[in-house]
Amino acid sequence: MNSTLLQSIRTTCFLSLLLLACIVKADPLRFIALGDLPYRAKDEEAYYALIEEINRQKPQFSIFVGDTKSGGSPCSDAYLRKIHASFNLFEAPLIYTPGDNEWTDCHRLNAGGYDPVERLQFIRALHFAEAKSQGKNPIALFRQSDLQPQFPEFVENVYWISGKTLFATVHIVGSNNNFAQQAEYVPRNRANLAWLETVFATAKQSTIDHLVLAFQADLFYTSKSATSDQSGLRDSILLMNAKLAELAKPALIIHGDSHRLIIDQPFMVLGSNKKRPLHQVYRVQVMGDEQVEAVEITIDGSKNSPFSFRPLLLLRKP
Repeated sequence: MNSTLLQSIRTTCFLSLLLLACIVKADPLRFIALGDLPYRAKDEEAYYALIEEINRQKPQFSIFVGDTKSGGSPCSDAYLRKIHASFNLFEAPLIYTPGDNEWTDCHRLNAGGYDPVERLQFIRALHFAEAKSQGKNPIALFRQSDLQPQFPEFVENVYWISGKTLFATVHIVGSNNNFAQQAEYVPRNRANLAWLETVFATAKQSTIDHLVLAFQADLFYTSKSATSDQSGLRDSILLMNAKLAELAKPALIIHGDSHRLIIDQPFMVLGSNKKRPLHQVYRVQVMGDEQVEAVEITIDGSKNSPFSFRPLLLLRKP
């Protein structure tokens, strides 16, 4: 079979998959973003109450941006299975992308002294055995491992389409993206960059009006994250900034890691003497740690600025 015909077949199959991945819903669509919780046993009551509140709000789906525990608590099978079970208490689909605390930091003695790569393999088998979300009413997801067979391990990198919005996750984590462990970091970073290329190429389709990209790491944790040759986040930041500038469509980046609600515009116009933000790109950092809360996000395609945000707070006993 010649290469042109093979490429044509692949393109046709890919566009067919896009159609299958769509969840056709009228504007506006409403979903929940949360992460970095529950960090300690005393937070679990609030965590389960938050799930109940999310269910009452009836979002289209929820996105959990990693860190299902603190970095110093045990990474045991029992705890990770408990979190997996909690994800299936969500009435609507729950899409999860891993954080550093549930695998990269598990080598710490107070976390159990585990091999981080073994913990990552366990998480992949537990949460990503099938190409679908979690939650009581799961949806189909398209995985990097299926669309890009050269990256068979990376079942956690996914996308789905709702209405005219492309949603995607990519496995970028805190603790400098595990840069210190080059044997693990290098292949995952290569896969992540390839996945981002695919996501942004898909977002350019005429049927897509908006992009939402979710991961765990705070890309802007330090001022050197985008410049240092010792940064495990630099490659992702530079590629995202370039692709977001090219895309010229409203885009939203969602992450956790630093535990305080932030809504801002940290991505910049390239090649400008004056630092100017990409006006169509927003970043939401979700709450976490002691703030067992979430953010409700609405996308209204009828507006020039389609994203709006509402903190989902719980009334606490004094």
